[in-house]
Amino acid sequence: MIYDGLLLQSSESEVDESRAVVNGWRTVESSEKLVLPAECFVACNQFFVPNENAVQFEQRWANRESKLNECDGFVAFSMMRRDGKAKGHGTSPLTENEPTYLSTTIWRDRAAFDAWRSGNAFKQAHGSNQKTERNAGEKKPVPLWSRPPEPIFYEGTLVITSEDGA
Repeated sequence: MIYDGLLLQSSESEVDESRAVVNGWRTVESSEKLVLPAECFVACNQFFVPNENAVQFEQRWANRESKLNECDGFVAFSMMRRDGKAKGHGTSPLTENEPTYLSTTIWRDRAAFDAWRSGNAFKQAHGSNQKTERNAGEKKPVPLWSRPPEPIFYEGTLVITSEDGA
């Protein structure tokens, strides 16, 4: 799958000298019996947004206030839109059962993600502390996605960063 990056945000990262990059890649000691250690935690949400709601969905995200940079352990965020028109090796046509958008946050580790998830920044970003008022007779807004977002989590290995961010 190919995605267009829409909204990108990252914090300045501290370059870990023990993670030296040689010829554009990292040299790591590897065991034939153990997986590589986790160097970050990645949380993704897959969104299933019909074409007719794409502009409104993107505007909602673009106008959203983000407090991620204030969270301990936050590394980067990106919102990506699936490029359903891409052609070439490894691409496939977009179907209705596939996510059209993908949000990704990268955290120093799982503990930093869990702290954000249980904190006020998460509640504010996801409307848990907000009450919405509607005029009498006004209908509840139609969801912008065809089904609820689906989360996916990863442990990052072989992380390469620069001082400018992820």
